[in-house]
Amino acid sequence: MRTATIVVLALVAALAAGSVIPPRERKVADKDFLIKQRNIIQLLIRPHQQNLFTEQVEIGNAYDLEASLNNYRDTQEVKRFLALYKHNDLLPRGEVFSVLYRDHIWQVERLFNIFFLAKDYDTFYKTACWARDRVNEGMFVYAFSVAVLHRPDTQDIILPPPYEVYPELFVDTTVIQKAYEARMSHQPGPYVIPYNYTSHVHNYLDRLNYFSEDVGLNTYLTYLNYEYPAWLNTRKYGLKAQHRGELFYYTRQQLLARYQLERLSRGFPSVETFDTNIYNPVKVGFNPHLHYPNGQAVPARPEGIRVHDNDLVDVDEVKNIEWRIRNAIDSHSFIANDVDGYRRAFINETDGIEVLGNIIQGNADSLNKLYFKSYFGMLLSLYGHIVDPEHEHGVAPSALEHFETALRDPIYYNVLYKVVDLFNEYKRQFKSYTRDQLAFPGVKIESVDVDKLITYYDDFFFNLNNAVEIEKVEEADSLDIRVRQQRLNHKPFTVRVNVNSDKAAKVMVRFYLAPKFDYLGRELTLNQKRKYAVELDRFPYEIVAGSNVIERSSRDSNAVVHDQLTTNILLKKVNQALEGKEPLYIGSAFRHCGFPERLLIPHGRKSGLPLNFFVVITPYEGQDLNTHPSVVSCGTGLNYDDVDTTPLGYPFDRTIWESSTFFVPNIYQKDVLVYHKTQEEINNP
Repeated sequence: MRTATIVVLALVAALAAGSVIPPRERKVADKDFLIKQRNIIQLLIRPHQQNLFTEQVEIGNAYDLEASLNNYRDTQEVKRFLALYKHNDLLPRGEVFSVLYRDHIWQVERLFNIFFLAKDYDTFYKTACWARDRVNEGMFVYAFSVAVLHRPDTQDIILPPPYEVYPELFVDTTVIQKAYEARMSHQPGPYVIPYNYTSHVHNYLDRLNYFSEDVGLNTYLTYLNYEYPAWLNTRKYGLKAQHRGELFYYTRQQLLARYQLERLSRGFPSVETFDTNIYNPVKVGFNPHLHYPNGQAVPARPEGIRVHDNDLVDVDEVKNIEWRIRNAIDSHSFIANDVDGYRRAFINETDGIEVLGNIIQGNADSLNKLYFKSYFGMLLSLYGHIVDPEHEHGVAPSALEHFETALRDPIYYNVLYKVVDLFNEYKRQFKSYTRDQLAFPGVKIESVDVDKLITYYDDFFFNLNNAVEIEKVEEADSLDIRVRQQRLNHKPFTVRVNVNSDKAAKVMVRFYLAPKFDYLGRELTLNQKRKYAVELDRFPYEIVAGSNVIERSSRDSNAVVHDQLTTNILLKKVNQALEGKEPLYIGSAFRHCGFPERLLIPHGRKSGLPLNFFVVITPYEGQDLNTHPSVVSCGTGLNYDDVDTTPLGYPFDRTIWESSTFFVPNIYQKDVLVYHKTQEEINNP
């Protein structure tokens, strides 16, 4: 997220009774930007193959990294990378890169440094052209993408969708095989390959594959980790990291809550925690049916396999780290090891969640990474590396060991449950909000109206060209291989909130969706509901004295992003703009990181899925009414100011003992039903 992408939220209709701050105007991309945009897209086309763009190859061959040390802000970092490169200590091309392998991350940070520390764009681009064919392709895509998102001179650059850069991580092997066959047939395009979600006999969780295998959802997790790399030390790079730890907690808690709603919609029980005990077999097996570009299969996990020590992490070590975290939570303090040396630090009500988030993730801003390490990453390694624990058989990294594929594995959500429970333990230590804390004097929600909520499946197409190799760039012009996949979607809906106020005020409006019953049809308590409440939207608004009607469309939700442009369409738009045919607008029009708009609400039922819709209005306490799109699901990004000082998840972030205390005039609950219909029913109502 970058400054130019900051936009002010707008409503579909701003009524006379109130208003949303008007949106900023879009920018027209100039020639320099368009050239940057085209060059960056080209660098990410078929990364597993040698670059076929002659100009970039020539730039890379002509560039002398060692002779250009003065073009970088830290020459020592460049020398460190060169030492690795010269001694062949980098992961070779063709090998599989994983974000959970310590040596891989060590190397990728060195690679990121030569991208990020380049003094100007020209140096950055030449460095990228040089590295494109000389370093491991997985490392290149990762380090290069993170650098593009964080460099000031590449702000507003639109990255091609991850599922088109590395389609092998998003569609199963049968589809990739058909893509090969389409390439060999030389048939004129488009060649469309229908793709159903993977299925395993007798596995009831397959009924959720439309959610866990959704390319948009997996793209969200990918970009979330591009925005906040765990290894990136904000002090070292001169970046701000407001609420980094809290956002780690909240994004994972929301992912888990959203998954819980999806399970509920299908009549499944809630996700449970697990015990990292070597005597307890893993109940859920998993076969991703994926393979890497080098031909290695993404390994399957047999049902009933047991966890044990591996060459990445020990079982007892994971238990010890959990004990240390729980001890810190119970004692409200821990030993910090930061720039000030060892000291006693205290976990308080104000910043405790931030401290814990950094510690549990084990990111570079953790106050004692040596002692607490990375509990979250260790759990993923423990279960993700379970098949070949000592790398004795050359088994490739598992689905859990990549951002792009982790959500496919059901055990990922068990890991989330275990991690979120640590945060809940911390939150339970604080008193419930009092009625005075929750109330907004003089502001009352009179009623809430929500359009009928309807989900359905529609067809989604994306490009598979990167999955096959070509010999000349010219071949790409005639190559058009696409995937057609059905995906969950919903009809746009509008929420109308009638508010009466005794004064004009700037307010923050929040929408939440929570379950009303459990999977057995038993009504949940308000405290049970809050754990699974999903934040659908959060936006600033200006109310006036008297009656107000706040009208908000689901399409404008500040939690979501819409579908990315395909690589082909994006390139076409860039070329048309360079030719002066049609301008390319940047800034507010595009946003990488965010929850998919299509998945904003869970799968409905024919008879209706009963849920509770909550509206919460609070005083606006942010520093700026401007905000990033999808701030709810991605925050404001590194190096940007916060836009809301209220705790994430408020007011559901604390235990709720009494409904009478919770339901103040500025908080409203409404029963809603989510219906599911066929495409035919949608088209012929």
